Amino acid sequence: MDTQVQERQGPTLETTAAKTGHVWTPGQELGAKLVFGGLGCMIAVVFTHPVDVIKTRLQLQGQAATPLSHTSSSASLFSAAGIKTTSANSVLLTSSSHLASSPSIHISNPIHHRDAGLLAHEPLKPLRSTTVSTTATATTATTARALRLVPLLREIMRNEGPRVFVAGLAPAVLRESIYSTIRFGSYDLFKGIYSGMGSAGLQGGQETSTLVKLFSGLTSGMIGSAIANPTDLIKVRLQAFSPSGKPRYASIAGACKSIYLEEGIPGLYRGVVPTAARAMVVTASQLASYDTTKHWLLKLQDQKGETRFKEGYLVHFCASTVAGLVCSISTSPIDTVKVRYMNQQFSANGQGALYRSAIDCAIKTVQREGPLALYKGFLMCWLRLGPHTMLSLMIFEKFRSWVGLNPV
Repeated sequence: MDTQVQERQGPTLETTAAKTGHVWTPGQELGAKLVFGGLGCMIAVVFTHPVDVIKTRLQLQGQAATPLSHTSSSASLFSAAGIKTTSANSVLLTSSSHLASSPSIHISNPIHHRDAGLLAHEPLKPLRSTTVSTTATATTATTARALRLVPLLREIMRNEGPRVFVAGLAPAVLRESIYSTIRFGSYDLFKGIYSGMGSAGLQGGQETSTLVKLFSGLTSGMIGSAIANPTDLIKVRLQAFSPSGKPRYASIAGACKSIYLEEGIPGLYRGVVPTAARAMVVTASQLASYDTTKHWLLKLQDQKGETRFKEGYLVHFCASTVAGLVCSISTSPIDTVKVRYMNQQFSANGQGALYRSAIDCAIKTVQREGPLALYKGFLMCWLRLGPHTMLSLMIFEKFRSWVGLNPV
């Protein structure tokens, strides 16, 4: 009976010490989990990043274009392009580069259906003169036509080429090195704190309640995402479509410098609220569902009273598959709002071109496109989070096993 209990609950502190010949102190164990958690997610994001790019493009489709107005505030914010609208669904853009060199010549070109929704996200440069006119009302919004997955992929390949699928990879890896290092590495630490076992964490592989797992995921995810927000912001902006055909920023350092000069230090933390909210839900749903599913599988018994599963690849794969699906369903709406809010252009005083806040973004998205718009790109979200969850957690578990640390 004792052997069966040990097989279900995983190795204890004594068995791991006997296996490796090393007794981990609480500090060493925390340090190792931080490193392994970060490495697992950094490896996983390299394989899943192309799907993340497609997901971001799908989520940005259909949002309103930059509102046009005759007011001085709007004119100062959107003076980079002369826009002439002939109807609510028809917009003509006058090239800013032509206007800058020859302000007396008005050259109008139809905006590509994606450009209307993303025009405001490019860095704005003031012109000597601009012309804005409307035929219906003083303020006009334009909603871009959304493409389905396959047509979108065809357009991306035709207009931008395969290199676009690695856009934002560097900040994505850097983000995981901060964000996932903290949320994965400190998960057991917070489980120990919330379960009353102390800050030393769970060194004996003890199981905790579902509520403790949820709160542990919420806390570790919030801390990690808040610290890593600048890298997430840069990643989103690099993944978005650029009408010029060139990346919005040349490098991570250039992006930080540009955002700091244009928006100040607060600019690096645009969208930190929806980012933290998403990370809290991601980590709580991902790690808690994985943890719960895995221990449930390890407790299953056959008719003879023997355990059906043992700690290993099969259990890790099954549990992480469930975790990926749960995570995708629970976080897709928050992710859509986060991506749209972060990708918009901000003025020097912090005013968003499209949305005042994350809540305003969610409300306008639902009003203009319906509730299902919050699940735009859900398939790609699942295709990204599913494999990412499986790879990162299985690698995380394997690293822990190699050095004799208890499994999750």
